[in-house]
Amino acid sequence: MRPPENQSPRGPSSAEGFVALIAVCRELGLTSIDDETVRRPHRRVDEFRHAHFSSDALRLTRLAESLAQAADVDGVGETSVAEWSGRAGRAAGGALRVVGDELAGLRARLDAGAEATAQADAILREVLGRHRGVLATVSRPRLAGYDLEALPAALNSGALSPHSLRGEVQARLDYAESAGVLAGDAIAGVAAEVATAWSVGAGSADAGSAGELILADLQ
Repeated sequence: MRPPENQSPRGPSSAEGFVALIAVCRELGLTSIDDETVRRPHRRVDEFRHAHFSSDALRLTRLAESLAQAADVDGVGETSVAEWSGRAGRAAGGALRVVGDELAGLRARLDAGAEATAQADAILREVLGRHRGVLATVSRPRLAGYDLEALPAALNSGALSPHSLRGEVQARLDYAESAGVLAGDAIAGVAAEVATAWSVGAGSADAGSAGELILADLQ
């Protein structure tokens, strides 16, 4: 017996393999959970575009590095203007200081934001990897030591108890749901902290704290 191919009207879910397994279990009377209930805990993971987030994190890191290198040019400019005299020199020096202060503020904010985004990217990469690992584990087409194809015969012959199988199916459902909720919470929490880092430019902000707590729960 092969799991049927089911797909959410919202688009493919990261849990489709597990959805297919549960559909077979439902046909065998081992659970009454519907497909959408299986998919729901993983919805935030499915909606998050980690590849885009990673690309942005890389671009921001490179931009921060470029601005840091540009700081050397500022020093040359300050030395040149310091050699000027009179009203023109004072005006040029004042303008340069204003621009320099603004650029320093921009660099500080960009450094903090880029660092927070890069840290979040690394943490979410691990969170999502563990989420995929959980789904791969619960989607294995084997229950109580039997392949799915052999389950009907084993149940009919009495070699397997429906009660024990229901317990294993429910345990997989609970495990998958917990993994989906934790991964979704990590995405929301880390994204909020990255937004905070960008808004305040706080280099001391720990952008990974929420994600790191989630990682501990996923272990």
